[in-house]
Amino acid sequence: MKRVLHAGVVLMVATMANAQTPASPVKADPQAEKVKRGKYMVMVGACNDCHTPMKMTPDGPAPNMERYLSGRPEGAPDPGGTLGPNDLALSATDMTTWKQQFGTVYTRNLTPEKTGLGDWTEAQFIKTIRTGRHQGDGRALLPPMPWSGYAGMTDEDLQAVWAYLRTLKPIRNVVPDPRVPPPVIEQFGKINQHMIEAMKAGQ
Repeated sequence: MKRVLHAGVVLMVATMANAQTPASPVKADPQAEKVKRGKYMVMVGACNDCHTPMKMTPDGPAPNMERYLSGRPEGAPDPGGTLGPNDLALSATDMTTWKQQFGTVYTRNLTPEKTGLGDWTEAQFIKTIRTGRHQGDGRALLPPMPWSGYAGMTDEDLQAVWAYLRTLKPIRNVVPDPRVPPPVIEQFGKINQHMIEAMKAGQ
């Protein structure tokens, strides 16, 4: 009887000890968390709305996910028609080309392929968003790219977006340069600089 009681006590104590021992926490992969954050930022930033071409489905237009974030499809036609005096822009049916009063602009390939962001660095990407200039010091970014809305993002968030973009399927897709006169691009460079100064003044 004593032996049975003794064994039962030992078993109970061992069980209680095991129950009180906390399980080892599973360590999160920092890079995976960064990519997850970047995917979220791309979603709420509506990057897909312009950089993924639309296609017609039985239910209506929908993003062509086979060309996710690859920009204006190579060889796609420009918008037809003529802008009226009260029109801001005409869009092609896939929503990746914008004919505006000052010229025609094409949405860029954001995939990690050479025709996209494959040769870019993280620093160039972040500087592009901060300055409103291609690769940080090139030509001015043009409407409808809402770069100034993203310029206030933290370095951590922009790094996360970059990390996510690097995980995309590389899609070879040559996007033409904007068909906009150089003086107009230069003028937008001045406008973008004024926007940066205004944002800094408002901090």
